[in-house]
Amino acid sequence: MLLGSGLRLTVLAGRTVPLPLSVELAQRWRSTRVTESDAERSVFSLVFDAGRAGPLAAVDSPFGPTGPLAPFARVVLVLTFGVVPAVLFDGIVTETRLDPGTGAGRATFTVTGEDVGNLLDREDRDVEHPALDDYLTVLKILAPYAARGILPKALPAPVTDPPLPIDRIPTQHGTDLEHLAELAERHSYVTYVDPGPVPGISSFYWGPPVRLGLPQPALAVDLGSDSNVREVSFRTEATRPATVTGAVHDRRTGVTLPVAAVVSTRPPLAAVPFALANAGDVRRRRLREGSSDAVSAFARAQGEVDRSADALVAEGTADGARYGAVLRPRGLVGMRGAGWSHDGLWYVRQVEHDLAYGGYRVGFTLSRDGHGSVTPVLPRSPL
Repeated sequence: MLLGSGLRLTVLAGRTVPLPLSVELAQRWRSTRVTESDAERSVFSLVFDAGRAGPLAAVDSPFGPTGPLAPFARVVLVLTFGVVPAVLFDGIVTETRLDPGTGAGRATFTVTGEDVGNLLDREDRDVEHPALDDYLTVLKILAPYAARGILPKALPAPVTDPPLPIDRIPTQHGTDLEHLAELAERHSYVTYVDPGPVPGISSFYWGPPVRLGLPQPALAVDLGSDSNVREVSFRTEATRPATVTGAVHDRRTGVTLPVAAVVSTRPPLAAVPFALANAGDVRRRRLREGSSDAVSAFARAQGEVDRSADALVAEGTADGARYGAVLRPRGLVGMRGAGWSHDGLWYVRQVEHDLAYGGYRVGFTLSRDGHGSVTPVLPRSPL
């Protein structure tokens, strides 16, 4: 489907191997929406014209229960800028809806679904993982899914507590996805599916929020012909940052130890972190722990401080065709033209892609730990 300005969307779908839609189905496409977030599972929706036409119109809708867009089919969305393709989404159909309408051109068929993390969330399990720390447990859980095109992308935890079989045996009660999220929360880690780099292949990321490395092309505000942002607003959530203090009774040594986490360990994105500039007014929370081990208590306290550090939030929309790339959540992006206080690097919390004939709108939510840019140079949009 050609969307204009050299932008093309390709939809691949099928129960086993995703293949391009037939010409008839592709011509019926109306719109696509993809929502990706660092806090929730990514979702998509496709809307098609379901009006009856052709020799089989009197028999049934062109979107039958055995077609390529039936429930549990795999759907891959590929967005091409000029000649450069990028996998926008890799998911599973979880719901279909046919609205016959009451007149010509009003019938619609809507397909909705989730990312391929859905495959990890289908079966409750009661499993033991003896002698495996959290990182090795993650690799063990993800290994079987490589056959479905989901490759592990896990990073070791900063604090490890290898279990001794004579002391305890880690157990899993729930789906694989639920247990991976539970293990990630202990270390202030995140879990998500990253589509691509080629259709039918995705990576399952288990690790810290990405705040290092090469940022995505910059969002440009009020820069004339270089602008790609339609609108943006900034707000400060003053009550979000927090410090954590308390004590823990270590079950191994029998000693009560103080626990304190007052500064985020995440790489700073701002020249003036809000929590440090307002240290006297930051919320102070108590660590509520019973009998536990000191290593886990320190990890939980630091994780809570890290998660609360981002006091600045930016929300807005951009012209996807002018931006010239697929803006991804859970990574860094630059901001230009908003002034020194708000220019620089931001963490991408959520992105919403809206595609239709003649337009590509990108909604975004960004966050960081304070004001002021820490970098003088940002990558520009490729277009």
